[in-house]
Amino acid sequence: MKKLVARLANRLGYEIVPHWRMDGLAMARRLRGIFAYHHIERVIDVGANEGQFYNFLRWQVGFTGQVVSFEPVPQLAARLRERSASDPSWTIHACALGSVSSEMTLNVTAMSVFSSFLQPNTDDPSTGGNVVVDTVRVPVRTLDEMFPDPTALRRTYLKLDSQGFDLEIAKGAGQVLAAIPALQTEMSFRPVYNNMPDYRQSLTAFEAHGFRVADFYLVTTTPEGVAYELDCIFVRPVDPPPGA
Repeated sequence: MKKLVARLANRLGYEIVPHWRMDGLAMARRLRGIFAYHHIERVIDVGANEGQFYNFLRWQVGFTGQVVSFEPVPQLAARLRERSASDPSWTIHACALGSVSSEMTLNVTAMSVFSSFLQPNTDDPSTGGNVVVDTVRVPVRTLDEMFPDPTALRRTYLKLDSQGFDLEIAKGAGQVLAAIPALQTEMSFRPVYNNMPDYRQSLTAFEAHGFRVADFYLVTTTPEGVAYELDCIFVRPVDPPPGA
């Protein structure tokens, strides 16, 4: 019955979208267009957490290519590896990324999505989930170390969500950033962590690598409706498109 209703809606010029897809619908459509234009075959998923972005790629974007996920929290990385056993195109690395290869102390928070190398801002209204409940020493690598062949990156999309650490990761990714055609990063209008860069610094940093803003997508707001965090998609202007 659902398929029959969907076909009828399509004939009338409409698309039926389930409730669970509504929040990410606009971004999914945008990524489908960017992935098609740049012939994206691989996505580097930095800050995989419980696999939310992987789910978004597979279920909403319809991306069937390779996904390489990085998750430093050991328990979460172990769960991702269990899940990835059923998908040969999904690789899990149980490490963090940064400006240099090292070992660092990660703050594990009550809500795992807030885990960060940075200390939480106690003035942040989301402190219910952004409270450190544990710390763990984790290995840190650089993107340039993990992807040493720039020629293999021309059809790669980079997703950064490292809770205030994205610009540190960019410092260790000069070759990668010079090779990829598009990326996304989480930016903050109000600091969730102490000493984290704001959206102005992020814009300046990625524009210095030759990227231009393609779109913004709201992530969270304050109770009164003021923008708090957003995802920014960057693309590198090219003419003609690669592979054309």
